[in-house]
Amino acid sequence: MGEIKVASEKYPNKRRIYTMTGLPPEVVAVAFAKTSRSPRPFDEIAAELNEDKSRKFHERWVVGYGHSSVAEHAVLSIAIENVSILATKVLEDNRLASYTEKSSRYQIFDRSRIFKPKKIMDSKFAKLYEDTANMLMDSYFEILEKTIEYLKTKHAKKEDESDKLYGVRIKVLALDNCRCILPAATLTNLGMTINARNLEYAIVKLLTHPLEEMQEIGEEIKTETLKITPTLVQFTDANKYLGETCKEMEKLAAGIKLDKLENHPGAVIVEYDEDAENKLVAALLYRFTEYSYAQVKKHVQLMNAEEKEKMIDEALKRYGDYDRPLRELEHVYYTFDILIDYGIFRDVQRHRMCTQTNQELTISHGYEVPDDIKDAGLQQKFDEVMKKAADCYEQIAKELPKHAAYIVPLAYRKRTLFKMNLRQLYHFIRLRSRETGHRGYIKLAQQMYDLIAEKQPLLAKYIRVTK
Repeated sequence: MGEIKVASEKYPNKRRIYTMTGLPPEVVAVAFAKTSRSPRPFDEIAAELNEDKSRKFHERWVVGYGHSSVAEHAVLSIAIENVSILATKVLEDNRLASYTEKSSRYQIFDRSRIFKPKKIMDSKFAKLYEDTANMLMDSYFEILEKTIEYLKTKHAKKEDESDKLYGVRIKVLALDNCRCILPAATLTNLGMTINARNLEYAIVKLLTHPLEEMQEIGEEIKTETLKITPTLVQFTDANKYLGETCKEMEKLAAGIKLDKLENHPGAVIVEYDEDAENKLVAALLYRFTEYSYAQVKKHVQLMNAEEKEKMIDEALKRYGDYDRPLRELEHVYYTFDILIDYGIFRDVQRHRMCTQTNQELTISHGYEVPDDIKDAGLQQKFDEVMKKAADCYEQIAKELPKHAAYIVPLAYRKRTLFKMNLRQLYHFIRLRSRETGHRGYIKLAQQMYDLIAEKQPLLAKYIRVTK
């Protein structure tokens, strides 16, 4: 073949699997990108690259020609500290990333852990905001201590349980109840791992956000990212389409005047596929035939109920505790309108593969009172705290409606629309209904299971739910 080389002479046709470690993200991205046109191994390609060559490659192909998929190989792990809980929910509203957030179930917060938005602190509401935030944190401590004492009377020390472990168990149970007193302004930490392509859009959304904290976080993430990947996020900026469209849609929505707000804590199925069983059976069979989907589905529609159930049984009866159900379950969707307290939303939002549409955090839908706080005789104090926070919110919201959300305690409910496929629901319900979880999302997961079982019991048959 003369001068033409079709494979590496060093590793001819030998399988090699190895990690690309110790290299800058931009170099890894280029090494992977070049395999489409080079027969050489990845490590040989990478050995010839430096950051300057990688930068020029990205400037030409990613920035110049729009080959954005290359940027998916540049992965960054970003530490984000001392940002509000409100901000973490904006950051986590990016589907293709991984997050770990400081837990309010295991850590105690205090007065020093409050974000103070400049716009509020420069306004006539500064003292009101600060006093209310301090009141919330002081009440959090007070109710936490009393809840711990109550829980000691409710939960005896287990046999062979040390005093230390018993103390930790009671503390976690108390924190689980009392975290709902924390305001959305509470400062927290977040670890985020994301590829450069998705990070670029995440930064755009932050820079376009109406709250200054989000804009500042976007600028700081961009600055730090440019030190590692100088080319892949360099042109990120606020997005006119996103910004102006959201403002105009908000104006149009403000024109809707209905009689009252419907408050239905928990989940309601607002839309589901009544032909789901046929779709699922058709999808399960489709993979193992050579027929078109239309042909297979037509065949399925002629099957009787017992034949369809047998197909679904065969697909799921071997499904074990550590298995993932077949991907064909993704062809079946359910849409839930969910009204849950903001603390629970923090947990369920992490199921990012579903489609989420979130309303803003307000006080409009009331709040949840944890059962242990009621049983401990602390509801009157809890209600007083919630009322003071609501009064502060209402005053600030008259002039700074979006900033007012910072003072809202996590006990207040917010509404969100979740569209989840059946495969996701198998995972969500199994995970979130476990006894070791928070009682709020256990109840939600159980309710979602009951709704599916009511509508389509055959499809709910193998969902693992803890009751």
